[in-house]
Parts: sequence; structure tokens; C-alpha cells
Amino acid sequence: MSQPFAVGRTKLGPGQPPAFFPDIDVYFKGDLGLALDLVAQIAAAGASVLKGAILHDVELAAPEGFTQYFVPGQGMVRENYRAVLARHVVPLQDLAVIFRAARDAKLDLVMSVYDPEGLAFARDMQVDALKVASSNIVHAPLIRALAGTGLPLIIDTGRSTMEEIARAVGWAREAGATNLLIQHSPPGPPAAADTFNLRMMPALGQTHAALFGLSDHDTGTDSILAAVALGAHALEKGIRADAAHGDIDLAHALPISQLPDLLSQVARIHNALGNAERHFPTDRPRPPDRMGLFARTDLEAGTPLTSDRVRFSFPAAGLGVEEWDQVEGRRLARTVLAGQPIGIDDFDAPR
Repeated sequence: MSQPFAVGRTKLGPGQPPAFFPDIDVYFKGDLGLALDLVAQIAAAGASVLKGAILHDVELAAPEGFTQYFVPGQGMVRENYRAVLARHVVPLQDLAVIFRAARDAKLDLVMSVYDPEGLAFARDMQVDALKVASSNIVHAPLIRALAGTGLPLIIDTGRSTMEEIARAVGWAREAGATNLLIQHSPPGPPAAADTFNLRMMPALGQTHAALFGLSDHDTGTDSILAAVALGAHALEKGIRADAAHGDIDLAHALPISQLPDLLSQVARIHNALGNAERHFPTDRPRPPDRMGLFARTDLEAGTPLTSDRVRFSFPAAGLGVEEWDQVEGRRLARTVLAGQPIGIDDFDAPR
């Protein structure tokens, strides 16, 4: 059974609204001014968390090797992996400025970590939760190191098999992780909707007795809203400058100006889910849009009540139609004129 926990001051788990993790990760392209502007707008939108990444060392990518990513209007772009990473590496001193700005804005911090130096920095900055990026779900030493901190741990399952997911969760738990969130991470553009498999998200939580959430790569917000309806405990979405385009991951990132509306939609849908049962006070008045029993013609005292002698009409008055089985065939104790409601007092006592 999954247990609720908190990321800083943000509560996660059953009975809580889904936590939203606006992710600036690779979306500010090393531009410190843009990063600080995104942080300020995220806080102003009403978010309680900032998600980011500690990517500080270009040596995380070998000089040789290529990656592919989708750019609207261009299709798949193939580029040297280190060249891509070089555009997104942020010196630790700049990350410290961003983190402090987030703290000043009362944002909790969730950070993807890729190496021991990044982990040491995250601990020095007292981040509130750590994330295993999908690319690192097979990285046993890193997963064990993150889990060993005792901080809440998020595992992104993108592009991984069910066996790889189970193995990563096992490594994390063996290393001491107790507060665990597993993210379902569907493929990004140009993947079709029938590859998203959003039902996998709650299934991961049930299988691994953990909280569950969505790391969203849809081009719009449909998947985020569907995840709310599926009970997600946390939602992650990349956040970009409105005008940003033409680089890795931007195709599925949300323009910052749309964040307030998305947060409002998430809250509205969560509130609309409500409870699994409906309860009313015992003394509530009968709803007016129910039918009652009315005399079809003048009915004299002693007349047995039959269906051809009554009308079932709005609004409910006298006896409700739901009580028909209890009065059918009983004799009236007094005359009821045509069009008048028939009440329980109009009958003789049952024998």
C-alpha cells in the first residue's frame, strides 16, 4: 500500500490534489536570465514546486555519438550528443542562483541528478526530492546513491521495460528509499496517442506499492488532464519561454503563459472527481423533478387504486411514484378529485 509523503511543503498521495512539477530542466538553454524569469512566472502562476536538472558537466556525453529529437516543421533532427548537452550545461554557481531564487519564491525543489558531483551539490542546496531521469533507470550506482540520501525519490520509467522498472525499484528500496514516486513517461512527438498507454501509470503504482505520476511529453495538455482523472499523485511538464522553438524537447514543452490556465484546469478536474459515493442529509426536501401520484378522474371513497385511475406527474406531490408498489390496489378512504395529488392519508389502513 502506497504511503503519502511530502516534497518540502508539498504533500503527495491519496487524498491530496496532484502535485504539479513545472520543469525548466533543459528549457532555458543555459540562459540564467531566462531561468530566473521562468522561476518568477512559475511562482506567480501558483505552483509550489520547481523541477529542474543538475547538468553541469559536458563530459556526461562522450565526444562521439549521436542523438535524435523532433522539431515541428523539420521532423527528426540528428545531432552529436555532446553538442546537444553543451547547450544545456549550467555551471553550479548559476544553478545555485536559480535555486536560491526558487527558495525566495517559496518553491520546493525537485532535481534530476546525473553524477556524484551533482548529488553533492543537490545535498548542499538542500533540495527536497531527487529524480532518476529515464536515461538513468539502468544506472544502479546512481540509483543507489540517490536512494541512500533518504530524500523522496522519483523514478522516470520512459523507454524502459517492465523488468527494468522492477529492477530499478528494487535497487532503490534496497538502498533505503521509502518515499518513492514512479512516473509513467510516454514517448514524445511525433508519437501517436495510442502509444501513450496512460493506464500504465496507476498500474505501476499498484504493482510497486508506490505513489505514481506522469512525466508528460504530449504536445498539448490532454494527457495531463487525463492523468488527473486517473488519480495521478504528481504531474510533470516541461515549461518553456513562449517564443522558444527548434531544439530538443521543446515540441512537448508548455509555453509559460499557459501555465496558470493549466493549473486551474488541473485543480478543477481534481475537485470534480469528488467522492466515490453520494450522501445527502436525511431531512433534505424531495427533489421537485420527481413524479408523484395524481388522480386521473374523480375517485370516490372506497375506490381501489389502479394504474388507469392515476397519473404520474411532475412535480412530486403527495405520494412519490416510488411508493406505487405499496399503494396499488388499496382502497381510498376519502374522495380525491381529478388532478389532485394522492397522499398516504387518502387511504384506509392496510389490512
